[in-house]
Amino acid sequence: MTLDVSCQIERGDFSLEIDFSSDARITCLFGRSGSGKTTLAEVVAGLIRPRSGRVALDGEVLFDDSTGLSIPTWKRRIGYVFQDARLFPHMTARDNLLYGPRRAGDPRPDLEEIVALLGLEALLERRPGVLSGGEARRVAIGRALLTRPRLLILDEPLSGLDGARRGEILPYLDQLSRAGPPILYVSHAVEEVARLADRVVLVGDGRAVGAEPPDQAFDRPEAETAAGLSAPLSILDGRVSGHDPAGCATRIDLAGTPFLSPLLDVAPGERLRIVVDARDVALALTDPIDASFQNRLPMRVASLETRGDGVLTRLEAGGLTLKALVTPQACRQLDLTPGLPVIALVKATAAARYA
Repeated sequence: MTLDVSCQIERGDFSLEIDFSSDARITCLFGRSGSGKTTLAEVVAGLIRPRSGRVALDGEVLFDDSTGLSIPTWKRRIGYVFQDARLFPHMTARDNLLYGPRRAGDPRPDLEEIVALLGLEALLERRPGVLSGGEARRVAIGRALLTRPRLLILDEPLSGLDGARRGEILPYLDQLSRAGPPILYVSHAVEEVARLADRVVLVGDGRAVGAEPPDQAFDRPEAETAAGLSAPLSILDGRVSGHDPAGCATRIDLAGTPFLSPLLDVAPGERLRIVVDARDVALALTDPIDASFQNRLPMRVASLETRGDGVLTRLEAGGLTLKALVTPQACRQLDLTPGLPVIALVKATAAARYA
């Protein structure tokens, strides 16, 4: 299913130009607070009418200002989970879940399937007032899923939750990404994007364009502005190849390149993503075997980009790409040029596991 959005929004002094197309399981709208992410999501849902443009889902035009077409929200079959769960306080979780199917006259809602998917069995007879933040969000997601949407919009679903509650809900979002409908996911958190997104639309400076894999999206200068980053990130897809409990380390295969991280509670063979800050990557011309770096990766310099904070060096090895931010002095000392073989040095403790 493909989502195509090409339109312009104007609301008072705020304007946003949108142009992207995505057929991914999870498309993330990523940017700082106030950048227009929620506004864009509401345009897709039909809650806001753009000034001009076109919105289409799975080939069906939902909005087209040139013809005057604007499909009402309730006919778009799009589920929307807002930042606050918005559950009915006088209803049990079960009744909240069944609210949509009952109004639509659905005689056989997939209640048991959705309850199992989101782990809601123990919550069904509870009212929202006694649910934790994470539990309430899961019920709200379940309520949206029971309307049988062809697209699910999750607007900052982890916003306002503490670390424990975020950790509680993330595994369910992982399951939902595999078993549920396509998702348009709104977030300003790098860790959520790195863990969940198949495609990323950067929203900022009045624009929302492109729908790229996370590693490509975060290679753009505007990603640093959108995320409030002080240095570029490398987002690396891999699989767990094994564990070394004695050494408190996990072995990861990154596109054929072995990589060590701190010990992770992830089964061998499972997919995950590793995020590495470009400032945490050092370069050498020969392998410093007496150094403490646990990851010494033979790579080649692909390109060099002089920036105000140093020289951004893009490295490649087979299917693996990595960024290193070095000083101009280090660049001159190593005589870095495209094609030069180097050893990328990354501490195992510098790798953040986000998926």
